[in-house]
Amino acid sequence: MASPRIAVRGLSKAFARRHTTRVKGLSTEGPEALKYVFSQTLRRSNRRAEPVRGDKRWFWALADVSFDVARGEVLGIIGRNGAGKSTLLKILARVLHPTAGRASIQGRVVSMLELGVGLAPDLTVRQNIQIQGRLAGVPGRRIDDAEDAILDFAGLAPFRDRALGECPGGAGVQLAFATMIGLGAEVVLADEVLAVGDSAFRHACEERVRAAGESGESVLFVSHDMAAIRRICTRVIWVDRGRIVKVGPTAEVVEAYVDELLAGRLLPPLTGEGLAASCILLDARLLDFDHAPVGAMQLTEPGYLDCLFRVVRPDVAVSVEITLLHLKHQVFTMVSEPVTARQMTTFRAGIRIPADFLNERPYQARFRLLVTPLSGSAEPVVAADTRLDFTAMNPHPERSVWRDWRWSRGGIISPRLSWSLEGVTERTHA
Repeated sequence: MASPRIAVRGLSKAFARRHTTRVKGLSTEGPEALKYVFSQTLRRSNRRAEPVRGDKRWFWALADVSFDVARGEVLGIIGRNGAGKSTLLKILARVLHPTAGRASIQGRVVSMLELGVGLAPDLTVRQNIQIQGRLAGVPGRRIDDAEDAILDFAGLAPFRDRALGECPGGAGVQLAFATMIGLGAEVVLADEVLAVGDSAFRHACEERVRAAGESGESVLFVSHDMAAIRRICTRVIWVDRGRIVKVGPTAEVVEAYVDELLAGRLLPPLTGEGLAASCILLDARLLDFDHAPVGAMQLTEPGYLDCLFRVVRPDVAVSVEITLLHLKHQVFTMVSEPVTARQMTTFRAGIRIPADFLNERPYQARFRLLVTPLSGSAEPVVAADTRLDFTAMNPHPERSVWRDWRWSRGGIISPRLSWSLEGVTERTHA
């Protein structure tokens, strides 16, 4: 029996929770504050406490995860936002070190975790291929031999010697995918990579990932797009709260995941009392215009910021607050009408983002559940708070509002607005 291409045993990852303590009488500016921060940093580095299960100072993103990936297998990894999927891929890609357990991989690994990161808009398309290949440890001759195929796959053959920043919108991400998948590897780690580009490019990506499995490469594919998972994966792992819930055939696991998500049965037991325990945020998602979960938004099509939440008490009203951010800049905040439920009920709420509104930028959506008691006049309590990171792409620059601009036009948003332009005749006063 052939040994697995990837073997994961007891993999766990803990992150220290951030705590901010305000010291009475301490100035927040000047040398006094700097001295305090420096002394606390030294004190923490000297303690170097080890993560312990059950210690509230630590958050366990992964807990005792074990599985194998065979040669030629395309393994899908699904789960709610924050379930631990991306943390798992980053450990396998050697971006993060595990707290416990081990993962062994046979063969060269290609990691497609954040496509487009590290590309230089001022360098030519060809130069970017060379740089990405060298960073991946690929010999120069092998990069040269694969260059034409990479350019054809990315649709950038006519732009070979043009600066990447002068190419059509979305070219950077398409080039990154084509480069990494075109250089050849035994193991491919992909996180939401099929969410980029137009429909034709996404279809080509799916075919390339499927072909990778058929040719003996092993692929780990993380996505919120259940349709893509069904089409290309031979087996699926369902992860929730850092643990494996179910492993098995694609159709069986996906169906079980969707059913449990909508029913809210995969919830931790209620702890504590009061308003904070009256509802639970099940999941936060980005949807395309067909209401299918995706990992990136296409600028020329509408999309949705959507969440599922469950109300478990009949004596409260629950509203959803969604704030969209770019870096530290707030784009907007929207609050829904409150809902109530006589019995335990799962709700879905979301807002529609119109086409030609966002820019080609990374964004973060913040979802909060605001709970208010039906009796009395108490202020709303934040019962849940989660964040969803996504990227807005421009796969059709010829149809977008900024088709005549270079790649990466400035601005937090780029809405399509109506212009009024007319000549004005000044009156001459006698």
